[in-house]
Amino acid sequence: MSQQINLLTRERKPVGAALAALAVVAVVLLGLLAYDAMLRAETARLVQNADSGQRQLNQAKAAMQALRQRAESNNDAANLKAEIDALRSKADAIRQWEQLINSGTLGSPQGYAQYLSTLASVPEEGLWITSFSVGNTGKLVSLSGRALRNESVLRYAGRLNEAFAPQGVQFNSVEMTPENLVKSAEPGKPVLSTVAFKLF
Repeated sequence: MSQQINLLTRERKPVGAALAALAVVAVVLLGLLAYDAMLRAETARLVQNADSGQRQLNQAKAAMQALRQRAESNNDAANLKAEIDALRSKADAIRQWEQLINSGTLGSPQGYAQYLSTLASVPEEGLWITSFSVGNTGKLVSLSGRALRNESVLRYAGRLNEAFAPQGVQFNSVEMTPENLVKSAEPGKPVLSTVAFKLF
């Protein structure tokens, strides 16, 4: 019988040491990847800052060029004086317009919408408006229309005076003219008529 003895023994490394080495390698690899990502982000930020700086530099160069061109064109004192005189005349014209607007000579900057709103807020049955005008910077208002009865016109004039009092408008005159719309050929049948009126 024979027996075999292996004189060469292999040294076995513990599995735990291999896993620890593998973990160290993984941690180092993750660290390198994180560092790479940080470097890329920093590079992108620096590139963006460089682009922004370049744009600002280009804007500054353009502004300098515009100033140089303006300085070259304004070197002549006569040209500068002519520009100042032209601006003065424009400023004077603007001041005159402002005075006219503030004095009310040209009317109201708000327009006459308030007058129309006031007119619309005073209804009267059996009466209708055919024309409406505003003059003298809103101090003179006149209107024309038709009504079925004289009393409606007089009642409407009183109500209008009350409604327009805040605007400083007063209706002092009334003109009324009867109008026959349909004449009856038969005696005893009523004649259809209206009253044309004007308030001012």
